[in-house]
Amino acid sequence: MSSWQISKKPIELPYSMSIEMELQMLTKDGLFLSEEKIIPHMQKMVEDTTELFLKDLDTPTFPQLIKDRIAGEPYATQKANKGSIVSLNYNNQKKAMEIDLYKRVAPSILAVMTPHCTILDELVWWCQKLISIAEQALPKDIFLISTGLNPIQQITAGSSCGAYYQIGNFKSDKEKINAYDMIRNFIPHIIALSANSPFINGAPTGEVKVTDRQYACPECIRSNRLQYDVSMFSQTDPNYYIPYLPPHQTLDYFLDIIRKPSLEEARFQDIIPFSELGTIDLRICDAQLSIARTIGIALIIEALALAASEMKSIPDAGSQSLVVNRDSAISNGLFGMFSVETIPFREMMKENPKFTEFYLGNIKKNKLHAHLFEAVQNMLLLLRDILKRERFIETPFLTPILLSVFDDIDIAKAPFTEAEYQLHLYLARQHDISAVLKDLILLTVKCCEDPSYSPIFGTVKSY
Repeated sequence: MSSWQISKKPIELPYSMSIEMELQMLTKDGLFLSEEKIIPHMQKMVEDTTELFLKDLDTPTFPQLIKDRIAGEPYATQKANKGSIVSLNYNNQKKAMEIDLYKRVAPSILAVMTPHCTILDELVWWCQKLISIAEQALPKDIFLISTGLNPIQQITAGSSCGAYYQIGNFKSDKEKINAYDMIRNFIPHIIALSANSPFINGAPTGEVKVTDRQYACPECIRSNRLQYDVSMFSQTDPNYYIPYLPPHQTLDYFLDIIRKPSLEEARFQDIIPFSELGTIDLRICDAQLSIARTIGIALIIEALALAASEMKSIPDAGSQSLVVNRDSAISNGLFGMFSVETIPFREMMKENPKFTEFYLGNIKKNKLHAHLFEAVQNMLLLLRDILKRERFIETPFLTPILLSVFDDIDIAKAPFTEAEYQLHLYLARQHDISAVLKDLILLTVKCCEDPSYSPIFGTVKSY
């Protein structure tokens, strides 16, 4: 299996980035294994992944940059409430950190976590390597898929899968809080781009109907994970939603707004700027089908944080508007309506007119965004200079993101995300969800072989 190589002119990330990717371990029929059956498999897998990683470490093709940052060999261990895991000490510029590379977060949910990376190729390498080693280590009758929910089985507590991002190495608390406020403003946009759990109980929630090559499908919920696994995210009463943070605001203020007694109790939020590592933790993204899109979303998060650092002030889009548009993104993804009525645009205009114009649409001509895909287009236009300057636009990882809102691909017209791709497979396989499952298994393998591959591909012409 090929491995992603570090380029001669690697792209440095403005901030450190770690990604935790949750994958489903399933039988060939798409079923979760019971606790009793998965435990011995997991113990064997932990031993095998450790051995496979050690073998790779001794090969001449192992990237020197990553070898230099590894502080000791990976080791298998047992941890309370986590069971069998594989850990590694890894240097992130300043000090070595213990990373749980592999752990089981639910009976049939495997979580793989990259170290905190400062170079793009490093992050890509880890994403590919962790999943590909897991593929090799699992028994031949257990398969991995990467999507927000099991397409076949009924949803149960803790059975959903996400891609969780940690962004760090901020120069100051002020820079971190500004980045949090910026990313928070775009939570509906990020959900619309990353919603990827369109099936529940073996089918979509509505009729999959294509009109003029578009998968609008208004009755098909795009993120059943966010719709139903609500205990894992922020409460959606606007009065208690994660707050905008003025400069120098404290953790106590944050906890008071969301009505949580401690940081431990508050850890399950859409986004939180207070962590033991000093990172911003983002939990709202569904597990993506492809590594490419997982990385592309990471680059958008990096660009939003960098844009915040270059702005004098970050306006507040308001908890009420974020909750309303968040719900729209969960229900219909990029096709969701973008509600501008609840956005405090006068306050935003006073704070930063240019930003507000991108956020709302053309205010002077009264052409405000009506749909989320329009709002996402303008988010990407707001970030365009940064994406070019940081060389992110040169990579293959932004292409599927840009194609989702700007250009058409062979099989459909934009807007089109991986959720729509799954609905496309459902039609192509004549509503046979078992056939769709096989496609998703093969896609996970293909993305391990080539982390730049995406099922949404083409040439970006309009950006």
